Amino acid sequence: MIKPKKLQKGDLIAIAAPASPFDKKDFIAGVKVIQKIGYEVTFNKDIFSKKDYLAGSDARRAQELNSFFADPNVRAIFFARGGYGTQRILHLLDMEAIKAYPKIILGYSDITSLHALLYRHNIGGAFYGPTVVKHFRSAPGKTIDILTHELSSNSPLGELRIKGAKVQRNGETEGVLIGGCLSLITSSIGTPYSLPTEDTILFLEDVGEPVYKYDRLLTHLINAGQLRGVKGIIFGSLGTPKNSDRAILKRLIKEKLADFPGPIVTDIPTGHLPLDKLFVTLPLGVTARLRTSPLTLEILEPALL
Repeated sequence: MIKPKKLQKGDLIAIAAPASPFDKKDFIAGVKVIQKIGYEVTFNKDIFSKKDYLAGSDARRAQELNSFFADPNVRAIFFARGGYGTQRILHLLDMEAIKAYPKIILGYSDITSLHALLYRHNIGGAFYGPTVVKHFRSAPGKTIDILTHELSSNSPLGELRIKGAKVQRNGETEGVLIGGCLSLITSSIGTPYSLPTEDTILFLEDVGEPVYKYDRLLTHLINAGQLRGVKGIIFGSLGTPKNSDRAILKRLIKEKLADFPGPIVTDIPTGHLPLDKLFVTLPLGVTARLRTSPLTLEILEPALL
């Protein structure tokens, strides 16, 4: 697997917006936090573009990403926010430049589409973690501390902080940790950008969906054969519009995955969480070990050089 180098203070981070538009003041506030940590920051002036529900045209958003991928001085790409739009531009991305100048890719939600593309092409350095507008100004300090530690390490990260997670099925397994937003993963099935799941620990999360939509998403995932070869499953946030739906969702997961042979864990502190909650960044595309007794998620190989 092609892996980028770890981040060091003074390295250049580019910020892109391949999905939805966002508030400029919140963006600038997030940029200042990144600079305060000790990194240099660059972004294009047209990042504040708006076209309906997108941060500008497909051509603008693709060109922005391609310019950063092709720049050897850029060591990492962070994202203004998620939302929707990244999967619209995957076919416009320059894979040769991405391979030639590997970079850390940090993002969650809609950025799942880009993480999956990189994994399909055997490119590492993907981290499922905070976005600039939503997290850098408002998230707990521990969220940022965990993130900066992970991005600056070229050693196996060991056990991740998953306090509060719950065991749904016991077991122990090893596999490549991969995944992201459930709705993005299922919508890519049958396309050239679907997520390979063989020999993986599959991570899934999503935002505030009614239970019947989670049912539809999981049913699609299962019917498409995407769980064949999966060694274990971990769920991050799975918010519902009503608190009373949580018990129904818990039963749904138990029922839909009744035949899954590996360990299943829910409530990993990652994903679409309230801003005052800890968000643990997950390195993707690396070998991990999931145990349920005691409950641990251990990263066994370096994500970065």
